[in-house]
Amino acid sequence: MKNKWENWTPQIAMNVWRILGLLFLSLLWFQSYGNKEGVILLLFLTIMTLARWRFQLSGWTVLIDQIICFISILFFPFAAYALAMPVMESMLKRQPWFALPTIVFAIIYPETSLLLVGVLIHAGLSGAILGGWFQDTKRYQLEADQQRRDRYELENVKEELLLANAQGARMAELTERNRIAQQLHDDVGHELTASVLALQAFEELWKENDPEAKEMFTQAQQRLSQSAVYLRETVHNLKPVKEIGIEGLHEITDQFTLCPVQFTSYGDSSKVAAYLWSILYPTLKEALTNIIRHAHPTQVEISLDISPHILRLSVYNDGVAIKQETKGNGVGLRNLRHRAKAVGGSISTDAQNDGFLLICVLPLEKAE
Repeated sequence: MKNKWENWTPQIAMNVWRILGLLFLSLLWFQSYGNKEGVILLLFLTIMTLARWRFQLSGWTVLIDQIICFISILFFPFAAYALAMPVMESMLKRQPWFALPTIVFAIIYPETSLLLVGVLIHAGLSGAILGGWFQDTKRYQLEADQQRRDRYELENVKEELLLANAQGARMAELTERNRIAQQLHDDVGHELTASVLALQAFEELWKENDPEAKEMFTQAQQRLSQSAVYLRETVHNLKPVKEIGIEGLHEITDQFTLCPVQFTSYGDSSKVAAYLWSILYPTLKEALTNIIRHAHPTQVEISLDISPHILRLSVYNDGVAIKQETKGNGVGLRNLRHRAKAVGGSISTDAQNDGFLLICVLPLEKAE
């Protein structure tokens, strides 16, 4: 709960002090049965107060205040107390030398009283305290702004790194395709072409009953066998160390034993690129981990819907949704949102009365 004193700012406190000062001078003016010089002084100080409230006036302007006060004292003796206002302003600006005329005046003025000295000292201390408060608040605001800018820059760098990672994955995929095509062309294609030529030569020699036909047929067999070997090696090298695909989601789901899980999938999962699975796996892991930590479900429903243009992974549990997830401030979810955003997707959450739903939507690229 926010403390009511937290609403107070140095600016508000300064304006309150100025208004109280004007009210004090107005009371003195009424006490002296009023005269037009006193009215002029009050109007001048009011204008200067409004100007300092709306604009950042230079510190030397307090000299003008003091000159007007000195002149007013000749006609309105209580104007000596008005010197408290420029004293406060000079201390507020951290420029005490601009209050020297008032200090000299208080020393040489024959009617200086203890009350006047007390008022001036109070004004100086008030200005020093409010000025320190203002400087500290301004420094804290600058530090907070700098931290906010640093955080934004860090978030931008993070998004750029994730985008570069996604582009690197795509580039690696294209490079691997090119390598496979080159291997098929150089090894398998070469052997198949040689075997076709050998079979054609065998056919001609066989028609002419040439004894070299048998040798040519043997060469064609060897060529075909070698091409089959190359083809098996290529296919073997294509297979990843660990299966990538919907089987990985099933594997993650099988490890979740808190409550029954219903997993359904629609569409052709072979259309999903490898770098998208690298986002779906941690998303499902994060959703299930949060369920274990913060929810008490009786049923978890996982659905993967793959359409021609997008895929949608949803994880729903009927347990209690946590506030952190509702606000989307979890570090894990925030990182996953950045990764999904880097590939043009999104991750959203919806806290419902009867459970919690997480949805990850990723765009699918058309096969080249």
